Parts: sequence; C-alpha cells; structure tokens
Amino acid sequence: MQTNAELVEDEGSSPSTQEERFTEFYRRNYWLVLAYAERRINNHETARDLTSDTFRVAWGKFGGTEHMGLSFLYQTCRNLLGNEYRRQFRVAALEAKLRQDPEHPAGENHAVHLREAMLKMRGAEREVLYLTYWEEQTAQQLAEILGCTPEAAWARVSRARKSLKHILRSEVHHA
Repeated sequence: MQTNAELVEDEGSSPSTQEERFTEFYRRNYWLVLAYAERRINNHETARDLTSDTFRVAWGKFGGTEHMGLSFLYQTCRNLLGNEYRRQFRVAALEAKLRQDPEHPAGENHAVHLREAMLKMRGAEREVLYLTYWEEQTAQQLAEILGCTPEAAWARVSRARKSLKHILRSEVHHA
C-alpha cells in the first residue's frame, strides 16, 4: 500500500514508458481535437470517430518522434476530415446516380431504399461495395483485403453492383 507522500510523488513524476507518455499526450489533447473535428463536421459521432482515428495515427507514429504536438494532431485530423468529406461526396454522388435511374423510386427516401437494398445483398457483396464506395479503397488495397488480384477485386465490385442494381429494380417492380 502506498502512502499519501508516495502517491503525490507518483503523480508528479514524468511518465516513463511510451504507453504512459502517450496516455498523458492523449489526456492533454483529446478534447481539443474533438472540438476541432466537431467545428468542421455536423455530426458528433463522426467527430468522435475522426478523433479516435487521429489518435490511432498518432500512436503509430508516437515512438518515432518526441516532437509530436497539437499541431500534428490537428493536421492529421484535417487530413481525415478531407477523407470524410470525399467519402460523403461519393455517397451523395452514388445516391444521385441511383435517383437518375428511371427504374429507381424517386423522392426523399432514396437513401433509405439504397440501405435496405444493400441489406438484402450477400454479406461479401455488401462488404465489397462498402470498401469501394464508403471506405474509398483502391483496386490494390481492395485486392490486399480480399486476398486476390486487383482484377479479381474489380470483378467482385462489378458483380456486387449488378446485384445491387437487380435488387433495386426488383423492388420497383414489386412496389
């Protein structure tokens, strides 16, 4: 059991391990990075995810540099925000493209119809579309994740798109 003097001494001592230093770094900066992300995106959950991703990147680089600070975190978060904006743009473009399909139901429920149709797909097909359109994976990255060649990965994407299109068309004909 530690005495009060030992506890005060422990609290005043500087962190010695990399994990302790990073934990202190995280505690000092988490709320600042979260506020930064929230001011730039209108979704608290997305801002929390971006903040977590920012610290995940920071942890990966933490051991190699002792000069990491708030500016590094802001720059990392800024880059991740750019990725998020591009992802949202792709989703909106896909939804707009689906709305232009004459066989796709018109109206404000297009996003709901898309999500419902994707839930009817096989899990592997749905995952390929998520990785391609939502996670912005390149052919090479997709191939690495799937354990195949880039050509085979794009063939899977093509089949998944055809499957989604078939489900969307069948919903229109049955509505």
